[in-house]
Amino acid sequence: MNYESMSSSQFKTAISARRERIYAKIDKKGSIAAAKILEEEYEQLCADAAGGDPIAEDILAEWFRNGNQVVPENIDLSTRWLIMAGANGNKFSLDRLKLHFSYAFDRIIALEDFGQIAYKHNIDEYNYQYVLGKLICDAVIDYLKIDALELAKAKPIPLPFSSIIMRQYDRAIDKAVETVIEYLRRK
Repeated sequence: MNYESMSSSQFKTAISARRERIYAKIDKKGSIAAAKILEEEYEQLCADAAGGDPIAEDILAEWFRNGNQVVPENIDLSTRWLIMAGANGNKFSLDRLKLHFSYAFDRIIALEDFGQIAYKHNIDEYNYQYVLGKLICDAVIDYLKIDALELAKAKPIPLPFSSIIMRQYDRAIDKAVETVIEYLRRK
């Protein structure tokens, strides 16, 4: 599937449709049957996400953000899957990461030579969050050594929101900005 051409709202629609298909399978099932179906769907989502499917990655990010019958709330896995989805071009995921990346965007845009950088990389007021967001996600993945196969195999444990965990991502974003700036100036 060509994810590059999809808009944020098209990603949101595709994510909603996949979630609805999953939950339609368990509708009116007993709790044991529903749990088995959800476990199978979780395994399929992990396989798809490990293969680079940004829709599956986003759904996993949501499942871990909220927790459900199959996976516990785990802010670290949620954030990792969301960043992975953004790196793979999921514009809806990148929209949700805007808050985390806003100061990073500001640092890059404030560069003296940003006009030249923007021209060279075809960055404009309409696509800068997508272009820069995707680059930041890629750099965070490199910095934190996030691997989709390892994420898919990870045994999820409960890990609710923690400022300590989120500071790890703030530091990674800071490092990523430097990497992105070097990349933009070099290419």
